[in-house]
Amino acid sequence: MEITQAMLNAWMQMYLWPFLRIGALVMTAPPLNAKAVAPRVRLVFALLLTLVLSPLLDAPSNLTPLSAIWGLQIARELIVGAALGLILQLVFEGVMLAGEVISFGMGLGFAQLADPLRGAAAPMLGQFYQVCAMMLFLAFGGHLQLVQLLADSFHAAPPGSAAPDAASFLNLARIGGLCFAGALRVALPAVIALLLVNLCFGVMNRSAPTLNALSLGFPLSLLVGMLVLRLALPQLPAALGDLLGQAFSFAAAWTQGAH
Repeated sequence: MEITQAMLNAWMQMYLWPFLRIGALVMTAPPLNAKAVAPRVRLVFALLLTLVLSPLLDAPSNLTPLSAIWGLQIARELIVGAALGLILQLVFEGVMLAGEVISFGMGLGFAQLADPLRGAAAPMLGQFYQVCAMMLFLAFGGHLQLVQLLADSFHAAPPGSAAPDAASFLNLARIGGLCFAGALRVALPAVIALLLVNLCFGVMNRSAPTLNALSLGFPLSLLVGMLVLRLALPQLPAALGDLLGQAFSFAAAWTQGAH
């Protein structure tokens, strides 16, 4: 069997375009974007996923290798893949933010631990929420939905089509508001309860200045915060499920408009 230059170009484009988008998504989407995951693991996963999905996709446009259009299409595939992963990452950042807000309200803002997923220090309660969110993400089958979203994106925005316009990037920026709203939904019960506790101790401190409100307020705030967390934690799966559903729906709609 004689292998020609045209055959090599066809094989390269058959696997190159999916690999670029998949590789960018693997670098930005949870849980594989964690620093604890070795780059070799991400590379192997991206290669395996490319080998599985490439035969199921339509033949990409035959672009001349090393041309200007070819380079622009490489940038486009990287942008689309990174954007899909960023949308899901913002959901976990919102949950992490909710844990941080609750930590500061409980007086645990000083309780910093090394976060292996981020490679930096983070509040202890924020890490707890993030680990719970990651376990729920896997329990909901979010990794399978992510693969399905990736496969659908190649049909909605196939390689070789036009690059995302300014409106697409504007819509992508608006997903941040959704994640902040989700963080507020998760943290609101504990924040309101802790705010009431602080208001009560503020009134007590004004009415009885000799009372050491600091020595009493910190343990009581911690106790109330743990009690509220115990009552609010069962609502986390529903809140996270809604956020993930909106994120996946937004990502699917964004890929349809990003071409």
